[in-house]
Amino acid sequence: MYVRTILGVELLLGTITVDVPACSPRHLGFYCHERTTLMSTSVRFSTTLSLAAIVGLVPFAIDMYLASLPQISQEFTAPVWVTQLTLTGYLLLLGLGQLFAGPLSDAIGRRKPLMIGLALFIVGSVVAALAPNITTLVLARLLQGVGGALAAVVATSTVRDRAEGPAAMKLFAVLMTVSALAPIVAPAAGGLLEGAAGWRSVFWTLAGLGVIVSLTSWFALPESLPKLSRHPLKLRGVLSAYSTLLRTSSFSLPLAALATMFMLLFAYIGGASYVYQDQFGISPQTFGLVFGGTGAALMLGAIVANRFAEKTGAYQLSIIGIIISLIGAAAAVLVTAATMPLGALVAAMSVAMFGLGLSEPALMSLCMSAVQRHTGQAAALIGAGQFALGAVATTFAGILAARGALPWVLLLVGLAIVALVLAVIGSRSINTKSSTMQTAEQATGVPVPTA
Repeated sequence: MYVRTILGVELLLGTITVDVPACSPRHLGFYCHERTTLMSTSVRFSTTLSLAAIVGLVPFAIDMYLASLPQISQEFTAPVWVTQLTLTGYLLLLGLGQLFAGPLSDAIGRRKPLMIGLALFIVGSVVAALAPNITTLVLARLLQGVGGALAAVVATSTVRDRAEGPAAMKLFAVLMTVSALAPIVAPAAGGLLEGAAGWRSVFWTLAGLGVIVSLTSWFALPESLPKLSRHPLKLRGVLSAYSTLLRTSSFSLPLAALATMFMLLFAYIGGASYVYQDQFGISPQTFGLVFGGTGAALMLGAIVANRFAEKTGAYQLSIIGIIISLIGAAAAVLVTAATMPLGALVAAMSVAMFGLGLSEPALMSLCMSAVQRHTGQAAALIGAGQFALGAVATTFAGILAARGALPWVLLLVGLAIVALVLAVIGSRSINTKSSTMQTAEQATGVPVPTA
């Protein structure tokens, strides 16, 4: 009996228990590669909460200090593009660092890289709080990014260690729901901290949150990768695994769509503070509340995705979400061109963020459920694609936002269109493959194995 509900997601008190086929073509939209037996997945309640804490910490380090960017620039007399490096550098290392963190976690397990990553995050937060100049602050943010990369890979890999198919999509939706709290809580909290004690207090708070997450992870997250499932850390093997993953269309196509949607998210994050504060003249405290409103829409999308995980095919759900994001971004263009009030722009952005929250869990489930081995490296490619390309998006968004709101929202429309094209191509590719296999099976009476 379900006895507890958190953020719209039903959880068992003690465990989340789901019995699903190891691969479910009806829900996932693709055929299995290896296993076809029934898998029983039991995820402890404490494990779910610990993973959620890790997933929430990484975006907190992005959103919590956004309202302080103009103040940081003023204190260090740094141009906007230099201050933007504190965000871009974090995202870049958060993404590219996962390309190393993934093979490492496949080789030595999940627990050690996680604890090392959280320790680096805490140290980076303390150095940022004490930074005497903008150079030190950028370097501290890079250290935070490396620590976040290790932690993020472990969180994603642990989901795949324990679940796949609709069960994985539901768990990813739980984590996405928690992650979506960051744009709601973090900017408002950061704005209040900045107003009361200055921007450095934001990084002291992040250090404290890092300590709390480290303690919960130490006690609640046991090792999830058995020694027999680990792979030696050899350069040739690592490169070969990455190559195989990228050549597997059932993984690479949803990955491309997912990365593009994350570019949309970070393009929004990278330009929002400049457009909302500089062009509409709102205070850092008000910015936190406004930005949090769009974050609430993102969380709502993730909750809806969880509800429909077992009723709607993953590709279908992802395409619906991307279309909604495109509608929201297009509405933002119309609102901006008509010079309508800030409220209208925020409403349009909320629609776009709702679509993102709806599509991301489905796309992540499609990626990870297509993988049977080297799940750490698969998680690394997802993270690298999300955050490295997100870093590029924030840079372009900052440049465009400095020129006006219209170029910024046009960028969001372009990214949504690209994501939609990729998702449709992926869906058609899977449908074509499935149809071909079914025809062959009907003609021969023998199940056709997949590559």
